[in-house]
Amino acid sequence: MTLALDIDTLLGSITTTAATISGIRFAHDYDEWPDAPSGMFNREAALHLTGFPEEGGGFSYILRGTDLSEWEIEIPMYTVVVEAAKVQRSRGWAGPYPERYRAAFDTRTSILAVGTGNTGSIIYTGATVVRSIPDWPGYDGFYMLRHRLMAHVKGAVDRS
Repeated sequence: MTLALDIDTLLGSITTTAATISGIRFAHDYDEWPDAPSGMFNREAALHLTGFPEEGGGFSYILRGTDLSEWEIEIPMYTVVVEAAKVQRSRGWAGPYPERYRAAFDTRTSILAVGTGNTGSIIYTGATVVRSIPDWPGYDGFYMLRHRLMAHVKGAVDRS
């Protein structure tokens, strides 16, 4: 089989993994985000949003020789922790999530089937605090963590 990237499978696997993280109440894939967060938040009831790799590094295709290539994809994710009215609680509530995400996407446990006959790995590269998501004004003012994953997908290619 030759290298073929299945981005829907990759992002679906990430959302499924994020749904198992302690404290995540709802996890939404990149094509099903609600226009605004629903419900009230508490210490262990955050919202996860898997983004589409259009911010940051996006997609990179790397030639690795005459018969091998690799996709390198930066995937943004958001943890919506608390609404703007409760921002004094935000740091304490957000504190555990970077370590929980890192543990969930540890490279030893996140080898995924992410294409036609290919496997890949996911590497958690960190998080930053944000107060808005580009093009999603319904989340403005919320206290959120923007996580970054780096996905590597390698496979054979036919260059004949």
